[in-house]
Amino acid sequence: MSCNNHNTQSSCGCGTSHCHTGDKTSKRNEYIRLGVATAMLIIGVALGWNGFTCWGICWLPKAWYLFAYLLVAEPIFDSAWELWKKERSVFNELSLMILATIGAFYIGEYPEALTLIILYTVGEILQDKAVEKARRNIGDLLDVRPDTVHVLRDGKEEETHPSQVSVGEVIRLRVGERVSLDGTLSSSIATLDTSALTGESRPVDVSQGEMILAGSIVMGSPIEMTVSRPYSESTLAKLLHLVEESGQYKSKTETFIRRFARVYTPIVTALAVLIVTVPWLWSMYDGGFYYDFHTWFYRGLVFLVTSCPCALVIGVPLAYFAGIGSASKHGLLFKGSVHLDKLRQITAFALDKTGTVTRGNFDVTSTKPADGAGEETFRLLVAVEGHSTHPIAQAVCRYFGFETLPSVTDIHEDAGFGLTARTESGKTILVGSPKMMEKHGVALPEGLIDETHTFVLIAIDNVWQGAVLLSDTYKETSTQALSALHQKGVREVVILSGDRQPIVDEVARTVGADRGIGGLLPQDKVREVQALIRAGETVAFVGDGLNDAPVMAMSDLSFAMGAIGSDAAIEAADVVIQSDDLLRLSEGVDISRFTHRIVLQNIIFALAFKVIIMILATAGLATLTLAIVADVGVSLLVVLNAMRVLGFRVK
Repeated sequence: MSCNNHNTQSSCGCGTSHCHTGDKTSKRNEYIRLGVATAMLIIGVALGWNGFTCWGICWLPKAWYLFAYLLVAEPIFDSAWELWKKERSVFNELSLMILATIGAFYIGEYPEALTLIILYTVGEILQDKAVEKARRNIGDLLDVRPDTVHVLRDGKEEETHPSQVSVGEVIRLRVGERVSLDGTLSSSIATLDTSALTGESRPVDVSQGEMILAGSIVMGSPIEMTVSRPYSESTLAKLLHLVEESGQYKSKTETFIRRFARVYTPIVTALAVLIVTVPWLWSMYDGGFYYDFHTWFYRGLVFLVTSCPCALVIGVPLAYFAGIGSASKHGLLFKGSVHLDKLRQITAFALDKTGTVTRGNFDVTSTKPADGAGEETFRLLVAVEGHSTHPIAQAVCRYFGFETLPSVTDIHEDAGFGLTARTESGKTILVGSPKMMEKHGVALPEGLIDETHTFVLIAIDNVWQGAVLLSDTYKETSTQALSALHQKGVREVVILSGDRQPIVDEVARTVGADRGIGGLLPQDKVREVQALIRAGETVAFVGDGLNDAPVMAMSDLSFAMGAIGSDAAIEAADVVIQSDDLLRLSEGVDISRFTHRIVLQNIIFALAFKVIIMILATAGLATLTLAIVADVGVSLLVVLNAMRVLGFRVK
């Protein structure tokens, strides 16, 4: 049984890949073989053929059952041989089944040997279908790109696959249609549902020339957009690839289970041998103990069949994969199960201030005109600031929104301080920071300047006339998000910033952080995270993913905030938060903990069930048929349990 589709094959971890997902012809042949072998088993049992009664023709039942057995077992022998050539290991699930069935033939249990290999094959098919469906469900949840797109060519609208659209071409999108490519809006305005990308249901307004990402849904009215990236390089394609490759970074639990399986299989094989040989040795010591080889050999075979660790090592990686898929639907992209599992262990969060806790956009909070100064003073201020591209200047102009402004001339920018200009009457205007006023000897009222705001001041002929106070705006959910983290047992939340200490203290106090540390350079943030780690904390750092590579590398877990369109951020962080909502952190903690709980359930259930059947097998209370049915049943149950993670609802 070869497998060419790595995306749909499942590995039990005991040394083999179960694959029944070949082309239609190979599937049909497998089903025909299975059907013929099953019919021959029914006929043989109906005729009363077994290893001891044979109508006087002893070779006929043996040949009958052996032929049926080889019909089903031949692909298993092929896979076992290929696996041995690849790994040079005979201790795997396939070898256990081969040993068990050959052993059953050896002691004359022909019908049961054939039943065992048939049920094993049926179980593998069912198991593979369940795993394949689970992975397909996860993929379908994430890959929301449509298969067709309407592109404008030579003035006509053509329907084609998105991969056939070139960069620079214009596509037309109807209301309710999902965007399949990245591009810029050609229409004047658009309203989009970006919940598939960010996990947020709130519609987003986009203006002409702004970026539209694949996965968004058009709302309001039809639009046209110009394609900026090929289909295979769209943001959604990269995110899907990130999830698909997440299996490379396995959690400690997953890695341990796989290593355990490699040791476990030879151990249980040795125990099966002991089940057969120890009673024989005891019978030689105690003459009163009757040893029946057939009985004890049969018990050893049942023990072998029962011992396959497939349920154990399928349930763990599938649960983590489902957890990563569930997190993706909530706007969190984990690069591997190791990071998903690490999140539940985090005891301290270090948050970058600007762009993470705050929006990084300045807004005017208040104005303070000098005595006798009126609206005309602020009109002059806006007239000067209108010649600057600085974000603070733009925030000031946006706040006042004056339609008519006085004329100003001789505008000059003093970098780092502000601007100078002249009125039509020749008066000198100074607009800028407190440092600019100090530089020009302008006296300011006592107590005017505080450390928690950014100030834009205006002076006319070196006399102060007014002030505009600005501050960085908080994200709406910052306070709620930090409170949620504390409620989930996070011991410390620290805000790290290069801003002035009083400003950072005010931000920390407002949003509910335990403390804020200001005046930090990138290397200083590394030092602060190291201090938390030395204090015994498991630390996650949350930043923009662009300027914090050193501290991200130092942290136990790193998040890039609002990095849906940033390749650099996706590369830098362990986890990408696709929106600007800090509540995603606490949601991620919930998903991480729920996934871990499902993993533990699968491990405990699989091991407990195996141990029970092994005990029954050793005591002679289990048959080969019961053993294989139990093995298949447990495997299917842990797959279904793992899929509960996909339906997890964040409270």
